[in-house]
Amino acid sequence: MKTCDNTSVGIVITDHQGRYLMFDRAIFPPGTAPAAGHIDDHGTAEDAARAEVEEELGLTVTGLTHITDCWRDNPCRRVPSARGTGHHWAVYQATVTGDLTPSARETKNVRWIAPDALQELADRTVAYAQGRITDAEFEAAPGIEPVWMQWLADIAAIHVSSDDLLRVDQLIRRSPPGPS
Repeated sequence: MKTCDNTSVGIVITDHQGRYLMFDRAIFPPGTAPAAGHIDDHGTAEDAARAEVEEELGLTVTGLTHITDCWRDNPCRRVPSARGTGHHWAVYQATVTGDLTPSARETKNVRWIAPDALQELADRTVAYAQGRITDAEFEAAPGIEPVWMQWLADIAAIHVSSDDLLRVDQLIRRSPPGPS
């Protein structure tokens, strides 16, 4: 099993109608999210962003705009490194070209989501963080992957109270399930 490199990229993709390209994660962690992945041997964060969009969605990045860099205590399914659990994230907005050809291994239910539907997914994640939805219910019909809530709020893609964002942050620290 791979050791985590503690570095990740995330890539928000929108179309000319203002919809967000999102998918349900086929592997841990559960949730609906944009393209993302470890930097690993991709080189720079920008190189990794381009590679992850290609690997997960089959699209070619034509432009990247940096949104944020920050540390998040989110676990992944890899073995923790000497730095422990968590990732330094570089998050981008991207423009893309090509035909959508999603990875069956990493993605399911790939779709363009209108802003109101994205807000509904955020509300589901908040309900999960508040304990109104069980783990099994969230995995069966996920809201937004918790690590993404703050960034999507930062770019005004969703609206969530600061108290609810703190609750969601508690979800981020949950460990992945053991090997099956």
